[in-house]
Amino acid sequence: MASDEYRVNDRSRQERERIRKKQIMRRRQKIKRILFAEIIVIASLCSFLIGKNTGMKECMKELQVSAMGSEGTSSEAGKADETADDDSGVLLLVNKDNPLPEEYEVTLPDGVNRAAKEAYEPLCEMLRAGQKEGLNFEICSSYRDAERQKELFEEDVEVLMQNGYSYMEAYEEVAKETMPPGCSEHSTGLAFDIVALDYQILDAKQEQTEENQWLQEHCAEYGFILRYPKGKENITDISYESWHFRYVGKE
Repeated sequence: MASDEYRVNDRSRQERERIRKKQIMRRRQKIKRILFAEIIVIASLCSFLIGKNTGMKECMKELQVSAMGSEGTSSEAGKADETADDDSGVLLLVNKDNPLPEEYEVTLPDGVNRAAKEAYEPLCEMLRAGQKEGLNFEICSSYRDAERQKELFEEDVEVLMQNGYSYMEAYEEVAKETMPPGCSEHSTGLAFDIVALDYQILDAKQEQTEENQWLQEHCAEYGFILRYPKGKENITDISYESWHFRYVGKE
């Protein structure tokens, strides 16, 4: 660092610090907008699962409090913290702007499907119900730890870079479908990619299978939602995935 080209005078340093603070503020505002939009979606799904207006009001009230964050008063912030603790299980929001907390732990019961204990029995119950209707499912992806998620993400980025993309272009493109490490719902043990046994390709044709159509119609009965629905890409910031189901609880 002895060379003059690496030295920054005080004025330049102050200017860079001012720009950095502005960037941080804009990023926080964007995250809050996205978070609130996703909270509204989850709240609506709560209403569908509960089927009662009173349930919707309570769900909205709790979720909106948790979204207020630092903008609320100190007492409101306390309520938000309490709500966050209550929602730290099946309603935990995980995406590119809300990575999993470092202290997050998932309990995986013994079984064929690597699923969090809260979701394991409902998952099996749902698939057994479909099998009784003559359908055959395959879980092509369930729980993935951060290390495995990193491997998948980097593999996809490398493929695009070999096809002429810059690293950042490849990163942004891959992140439309595959989450960066620590930002994937699969790491919660609550998300599952479920496909038809006789058609295991993750593409637009998957939603045409009888298995996928049955899941989309009945998943809510077992506490699941289609996490990344068609037409909601501007909210979820994830491409439509007809096969990605997330457990949010039956209540």
